[in-house]
Amino acid sequence: MAAANAPIAMREALTLTSLGIAPQFVTFTHVTMESEKYICVRETSPQNSVVIVDMAMPAQPLRRPITADSALMNPNTRILALKAQIPGTTQDHLQIFNIEAKTKIKSHQMPEQVVFWKWITPKLLGLVTQTSVYHWSIEGDSEPAKMFDRTANLANNQIINYRCDPSEKWLVLIGIAPGAPERPQLVKGNMQLFSVDQQRSQALEAHAASFASFKVVGNENPSTLICFASKTTNAGQITSKLHVIELGAQPGKPGFSKKQADLFFPPDFQDDFPVAMQISQKYGLIYVITKLGLLFVYDLETAAAVYRNRISPDPIFLTAESSASGGFYAINRRGQVLHATVNDATIVPFVSSQLNNLELAVNLAKRANLPGAENLVVQRFQELFAQTKYKEAAELAAESPQGLLRTPDTVAKFQSVPVQAGQTPPLLQYFGTLLTRGKLNAYESLELSRLVVNQNKKNLLENWLAEDKLECSEELGDLVKTVDNDLALKIYIKARATPKVVAAFAERREFDKILIYSKQVGYTPDYLFLLQTILRTDPQGAVNFALMMSQMEGGCPVDYNTITDLFLQRNMIREATAFLLDVLKPNLPEHAFLQTKVLEINLVTYPNVADAILANGMFSHYDRPRVAQLCEKAGLYLRALQHYTELPDIKRVMVNTHAIEPQALVEFFGTLSREWALECMKDLLLVNLRGNLQIVVQAAKEYSEQLGVDACIKLFEQFKSYEGLYFYLGAYLSSSEDPDIHFKYIEAAARTGQIKEVERVTRESNFYDAEKTKNFLMEAKLPDARPLINVCDRFGFVPDLTHYLYTNNMLRYVVERMDGDLWDKVLQPENEYRRQLIDQVVSTALPESKSPEQVSAAVKAFMTADLPHELIELLEKIVLQNSAFSGNFNLQNLLILTAIKADPSRVMDYVNRLDNFDGPAVGEVAVEAQLFEEAFAIFKKFNLNVQAVNVLLDNIRSIERAEELHSVLKKMLFGARLPRPSCVKVWQKAREPKVDGELIFAYAKIDRLSDIEEFILMPNVANLQNVGDRLYDEELYEAAKIIYAFISNWAKLAVTLVKLKQFQGAVDAARKANSAKTWKEVCFACVDAEEFRLAQICGLNIIVQVMIGGRLERAHMGIFTELGVLYARYRPEKLMEHIKLFSTRLNIPKLIRACDEQQHWKELTYLYIQYDEFDNAATTIMNHSPDAWDHMQFKDVAVKVANVELYYKAVHFYLQEHPDLINDLLNVLALRLDHTRVVDIMRKAGQLHLVKPYMVAVQSNNVSAVNESLNELYVEEEDYERLRESVDMHDNFDQIGLAQKLEKHELLEMRRIAAYIYKKAGRWKQSIALSKKDNMYKDCMETCSQSGDRELSEDLLVYFIEQGKKECFASCLFICYDLIRADVALELAWMNNMVDFAFPYLLQFIREYTSKVDELVKDRIESQNEVRAKEKEEKDLVAQQNMYAQLLPLALPAPPGMGGPPPPMGMPGMPPMGGMGMPPMGPGPMPAYGMPPMGSY
Repeated sequence: MAAANAPIAMREALTLTSLGIAPQFVTFTHVTMESEKYICVRETSPQNSVVIVDMAMPAQPLRRPITADSALMNPNTRILALKAQIPGTTQDHLQIFNIEAKTKIKSHQMPEQVVFWKWITPKLLGLVTQTSVYHWSIEGDSEPAKMFDRTANLANNQIINYRCDPSEKWLVLIGIAPGAPERPQLVKGNMQLFSVDQQRSQALEAHAASFASFKVVGNENPSTLICFASKTTNAGQITSKLHVIELGAQPGKPGFSKKQADLFFPPDFQDDFPVAMQISQKYGLIYVITKLGLLFVYDLETAAAVYRNRISPDPIFLTAESSASGGFYAINRRGQVLHATVNDATIVPFVSSQLNNLELAVNLAKRANLPGAENLVVQRFQELFAQTKYKEAAELAAESPQGLLRTPDTVAKFQSVPVQAGQTPPLLQYFGTLLTRGKLNAYESLELSRLVVNQNKKNLLENWLAEDKLECSEELGDLVKTVDNDLALKIYIKARATPKVVAAFAERREFDKILIYSKQVGYTPDYLFLLQTILRTDPQGAVNFALMMSQMEGGCPVDYNTITDLFLQRNMIREATAFLLDVLKPNLPEHAFLQTKVLEINLVTYPNVADAILANGMFSHYDRPRVAQLCEKAGLYLRALQHYTELPDIKRVMVNTHAIEPQALVEFFGTLSREWALECMKDLLLVNLRGNLQIVVQAAKEYSEQLGVDACIKLFEQFKSYEGLYFYLGAYLSSSEDPDIHFKYIEAAARTGQIKEVERVTRESNFYDAEKTKNFLMEAKLPDARPLINVCDRFGFVPDLTHYLYTNNMLRYVVERMDGDLWDKVLQPENEYRRQLIDQVVSTALPESKSPEQVSAAVKAFMTADLPHELIELLEKIVLQNSAFSGNFNLQNLLILTAIKADPSRVMDYVNRLDNFDGPAVGEVAVEAQLFEEAFAIFKKFNLNVQAVNVLLDNIRSIERAEELHSVLKKMLFGARLPRPSCVKVWQKAREPKVDGELIFAYAKIDRLSDIEEFILMPNVANLQNVGDRLYDEELYEAAKIIYAFISNWAKLAVTLVKLKQFQGAVDAARKANSAKTWKEVCFACVDAEEFRLAQICGLNIIVQVMIGGRLERAHMGIFTELGVLYARYRPEKLMEHIKLFSTRLNIPKLIRACDEQQHWKELTYLYIQYDEFDNAATTIMNHSPDAWDHMQFKDVAVKVANVELYYKAVHFYLQEHPDLINDLLNVLALRLDHTRVVDIMRKAGQLHLVKPYMVAVQSNNVSAVNESLNELYVEEEDYERLRESVDMHDNFDQIGLAQKLEKHELLEMRRIAAYIYKKAGRWKQSIALSKKDNMYKDCMETCSQSGDRELSEDLLVYFIEQGKKECFASCLFICYDLIRADVALELAWMNNMVDFAFPYLLQFIREYTSKVDELVKDRIESQNEVRAKEKEEKDLVAQQNMYAQLLPLALPAPPGMGGPPPPMGMPGMPPMGGMGMPPMGPGPMPAYGMPPMGSY
């Protein structure tokens, strides 16, 4: 073994035989060691088993009964790989087990035998067969993948090793074979090197090989090296070599120079050969181990020999790297497990003294931070410094072992070097070298930062801190704080300068972070001081800080009361309240004092806040009597009532009803006992009867059962409050049968002027005392006699009523009432006062009336009572005297007709005195009554010559008078001997009614109907009514039709049309005439002509006329309703037409019941709609849709229903029966529907696609369920344009969920939308990764630009370089212009030959920064000018002040600033300005640090 001072230390880690492993199993085929963690031994006797030795616990091996041809433990985890040959075949069965989980991970049956296998990475097995090499991943379900075929030089070789480099792009396979015939004992080594990228192999002679990574100076990317050792014979000459070669050299970058060295075998070891090679990345050493136990150690960089010794007397067959120690493990045939490590204390002295290789010694010391080269490094540093090789000296200092030269002295040494013009200062070279090598120590970080801060290049500090190049310290934070508080805070946090961190957070008002940070680092700040500090500047921040303290684990560090007092001391009532309300939420008994306190301070200052707190009911432990008093003082009387417990207090407070909400006060009565409630109500009425009456009434009504009806009535009667009685009993009346209560209510209503209510109760109630009520009403003498009439009529007091009306001169009331029933009662024959009543009506009451309705009602009453003589008296009073109705057409007709029937002697007088009556009709009636003279006078008065002649001839039979009239007519018509046209002209000029009438008759005779139409349209004086009648009588119906239509005589037109067989026109004319007689004539004619439909219409109108006496608008609805019921039962086909025609005349509820019983659903629906019962209409339509459903009608009904559940029932209904119209319905109901519920209904039914138009229409409401459903449909339909629009405009949905779903979609545009959603959600990395995957580089760049993340943008640049996307690189520079650092962009462009592509960016950058500098210079000049102007003003002011100071007495000292020289500029102890690129201001010492102005770097 090596001596104690040898550079390599060897020790025995363990022996396998000591673990019970038989020596025969310590062989290459039975033992495997894939890493420094595990050794695996396969035993075949006494039974098949596998022994697993954990190197962390070697004394506790794990032995399992397993039969296998080979076993391998995973390098990192407890995963075991087993290989066994399938009996009778050349195939191998491979299995991988997780020992800890006791599960099989995967297995595979290889079609050929595996001759060698090895874990080449923790996740990858290398499998070597006779012909090929495979890789098998333990992840997923993949099978072994073929990598390459073995080359011919490895045929018939025993494979002893297989390796891959860390990138898995280079593979090496090593085998050994018997030596040449001339020297068979020297085993021959063969190697196959394979490039995965190039898919090419190279065959070499080598016994051992390994990959290594090495960083060449000037190349930031490490180089991949292959190291291999060979021992060959040629012509009897043995050559042993070690080769180090770079694989895959990087174009344009410095590469590793090929190295080789000899392996010196002692004479006794001429037949020995390398069996293993391990690389120590920690020390940069190559270990070559031979079969017979020799160890060769070489430097990786130079291939220089470092050490050689025999480490084992027994043959070594297996080695494994020990990455933790930088050495290796070796196993020999004796079973020893040897551990070789570098002796840190001796290797550098060994190399420098024994090998006399000072450069290698220094490099080793620098590389592995080893001791032993201190003097050499220091000496070398001084030599370089003396030779002014400052760059080399800086590199040496930067790489000095154990930071030997990283001291303040070195910094001072570089500072002392004068700067040559145009050269970078050595100090900056030094710091620059340190930065490229790694991280600066605390002193170096401070000094470099001081330089940067002085030159105002804060961005460099930010970059270095981001790259972790500076060691943070409190001093560094203090320095940076002068220029950037945020950056200083980051430094304090990294330096764990806790007090400074807390102070910085306090300055930034980030008080929540103080608590979080203090908890993380275990620091306890002065919370009370912090709270006081925050209170001065940020009251709300103080509240938040106090609340955060209250939520700390272990409780609040400051007492709640103390915190509250702090707020109150500064009169911060609102802040104190906010704090207490939050911390007192648990409502604990121990917080009673604080509950009282928060209520007290608010009742004094902000009563409305206290009211809200009490209304919330969050406290229950406070001092209620104290709070009650404060509530009363603050005017919160309701709260005071709720807290007082004594009746005097309650009564005192309650009378303040002006400040108490009435409903709340009424509810409070419910909390009192019966006696207290009545007392309080009494007090309220006593204090303010009118003002408090409604409250008392409401309370009495609300709590009538508890208080008692009698007590309440007694209370109101005590105060003679009939209004109170009226309102109180009104609510109780419907449930009471007590006659006294009903009477009291009538009395109260009468005394309060509620006449309509008195009328209603007297009419409807069956429980009042009729006699008592009648007497009261007579005494009350109400202005409306209807209540008394009701009582008298219902209970047989009609004589009393008549007497009352007469004696109280209330006949005007009878007239004004226009009530037929009342008239019937007062005009009854048995009424002893009837005559007096008639006299009063005739003489005064009716003539004074100005209302035609009143007159009409009175006349009708007299007619109904069959009082013709009294009627004549009445009409004479109205018509013949100068009244408002003297010229009334109907009244004049009625007067004459009544006289014809009752007193014919008066008819002639009336005819002569009256002018506005229906002459033809009245004349005919007079003829019928045989009053021929009167009839003749009427006809003659109205120029009805034909009728007059007929009366003379037919009735009076006076030939002389008739001939006289006839001669006049004849002379007018035929006297002139002129041609007929001339005669017509003469008639036209004459303009006499008789002439015009005869002309029309003549036109009709010769069938010139158009001339008739033309003539009547021209001005004429013909009596068209008489002409029409004459034409009708002469059966000239067409001409008569023209005349009747022109003068709107619809009755005569109707019968004329009947004669012309024009029945439809006759019905239309009859409808306009609206006369029973006309309807009869038309009806009979339609029946004769078998026009039954028209006859039916006429018949209905005849019934109407009969029922209502010619006044349709007053028709009783009973006949229409009963007819409708009959139709419903016996003629349902006519029911709908009847309902539509007379819907306003029907008793709809009754007909609804009939239709429901007879199941006429369509008609029932129509009735519900007419009755405004839209809920029932909608329900009927849906329940009986085959008969009742009509889409347009249902839409109209649906929007008017009151029950919202019917909306959703309608949705189900349309979904089941009319899915094609569901969107139309939903759009109508859109403003009333809960869209989420509709979507849920459709989703459950699986019919979302059906309502897509509806969802599109309502998506503007941004409802989550609608958005998600539409997005789902768009994805299903692959409608990416609509999906993008939806995502853009409506953001209320599960964005991440949709993005995760879309990122795996087969459609590119869908994946783009996923990236877009990630971008909107701020998940920049996911968005960029997805866009990269789809080669959507523009999207990548835009996402980076929007993210504002510099790191993402610069990573994207690197990605474009790696992918060779030069154009994308250039585009990214501009799109992410504001984020990318110029030095990074230029460095990447220069290192990757893309300067041309970066040059436009560089131009823009230079232009921008030139503009900024120009602006800064301009601002600086303006600032200096302002300073100079200000200084001049100050000097002038000082001079003026000195002038005034001279005038003061000498005993008085000059005020500060008004005498003596001005104070020196700057702080005491500071050197004059300079040292930052500026010349000193006057004579003085050199600038600080004794260094010239700094250049840029």
